[in-house]
Amino acid sequence: MTLDKTKVLDALRRVKGPDLSGNLVDLGLVSEVLVKDDRVYFSITVPPERARELEALRQAAEKVVADVEGVAGVTVVLTAERGGGPAPQRASAPGPAASNVTEHPRVREAREKGVAGDGAASRAPAQGAAPTISPRTATQPLGIPGIKHLIAVASGKGGVGKSTTAVNLALGLRAIGLKAGIMDADIYGPSQPRLLGLSGKPHVTSENKLRPMEGYGLKAMSMGFMVDEGTPIVWRGPMVVQALNQMLREVLWGDLDALIIDMPPGTGDVQLTMAQQVPLSGAVIVSTPQDLALIDARKGLAMFQRVNVPVLGIIENMSYFLCPKCGERSDIFGHGGAELEAQKLGIPFLGGVPLHMEIRERSDSGRPIVATAPDSPQAQVYRELAAKVWGEVQLAAGAAEKAPDLMVSPGSDVLHVAFDGGEKYDLTAEMLRVMSPSAEVQGHSPDQRVTVARKKNVRISELRPIGNYAVRIVFDDKHDTGLFTWDYLRTLGREKEERWAQYLAELSEKGLSRG
Repeated sequence: MTLDKTKVLDALRRVKGPDLSGNLVDLGLVSEVLVKDDRVYFSITVPPERARELEALRQAAEKVVADVEGVAGVTVVLTAERGGGPAPQRASAPGPAASNVTEHPRVREAREKGVAGDGAASRAPAQGAAPTISPRTATQPLGIPGIKHLIAVASGKGGVGKSTTAVNLALGLRAIGLKAGIMDADIYGPSQPRLLGLSGKPHVTSENKLRPMEGYGLKAMSMGFMVDEGTPIVWRGPMVVQALNQMLREVLWGDLDALIIDMPPGTGDVQLTMAQQVPLSGAVIVSTPQDLALIDARKGLAMFQRVNVPVLGIIENMSYFLCPKCGERSDIFGHGGAELEAQKLGIPFLGGVPLHMEIRERSDSGRPIVATAPDSPQAQVYRELAAKVWGEVQLAAGAAEKAPDLMVSPGSDVLHVAFDGGEKYDLTAEMLRVMSPSAEVQGHSPDQRVTVARKKNVRISELRPIGNYAVRIVFDDKHDTGLFTWDYLRTLGREKEERWAQYLAELSEKGLSRG
């Protein structure tokens, strides 16, 4: 049975307006109704000075729509829009005394209990008070089950390559051995479906939860999966925030080390509310080098700092251009502006990403460069950035550790690893090579993982530390794309026997040899 807007609007005509006369639809208080996958989204416009007391109105509208045959879920929020005339005078205390309208008992009950049902409304500041930014102090946002860290990727303005950076950072985290996902929080202009080459709709479980889509091993959720690419989303801020919370909290993410949140550009109400309501481990700011972009980047950085979200660092995107024909370097948008800004503000400069046609072409075609060209210099840049971001997350969480002592044996066939706490492991060059945390070896999903054979005689050529977070191991067969984090080296040491036995079994099963 097809669910259409007419049935929803007919149901809403049964709900009386704020003054208990007329109905929501005929009074013009219902926004554009969006129906997608049998889920209904809309908002109700109410007088701003009465927004809190009319929570019962929202609940009544939600209930009548939920009772419509075929409706699987409802998202409805109150929106308050103040007119352009003089501000109304505020009463000494909020409540129905400021109005001549007789208050319905259900409305009075909702007002007295507050949205949380505990009388919180009576303790809230008067409506219309000057807006403030509340630091996340005594009451922390609720965490997301199974997700260890949520990392926001933000920019002060659009057009700086934030979404491309976000998806490649997420894939970079996977490339260094972490379980990662990405949530597209840009409701008005979702980019992740195209960047990951994904189409279709998420599956709704019997528990009314959404299963995330998956591309290149990344779990992904975006409003772009719910609506057609050319359909505009015409929603006010509160409705957007509620939709984002649903995408975050009503999705079966599973166990993830990190969920990258691709934030909408700018520093408006949606961004601020997300920063306050989501338990972020930190934020990465993306900017281009020119002064105009840096001005907006400062605003985004200041917003996170004011709500006590750690700023993990700045990435300078489109940092420079190398001519593919002659190799000449051109600083089209300037160069080094983001690094200089990071130094002035006392936050880490994570690195620069070049302006390169292959990054753009692969992004436009749904083939992000970290996943589809893992050996390219550009993919290597993103993997290093991901390792630095992860290191900053650990540092912000107080979980950072001292780099282990690394020593290559005289024959270059063993890496001696000694951690500060006393753990010591000897890892052979062959094992490190065949279990390299690179896309070439691990792929981006279990079915893409490659069993690397004939590496019995491989040797370690060089160790290249990446900050205080990881080391790149260069082997004599020229493989150098794996970034070994300290956690991954420890895991290999602790599980050495089990992993090696599994590797030998895979060789035997596939008819391969160590060489």
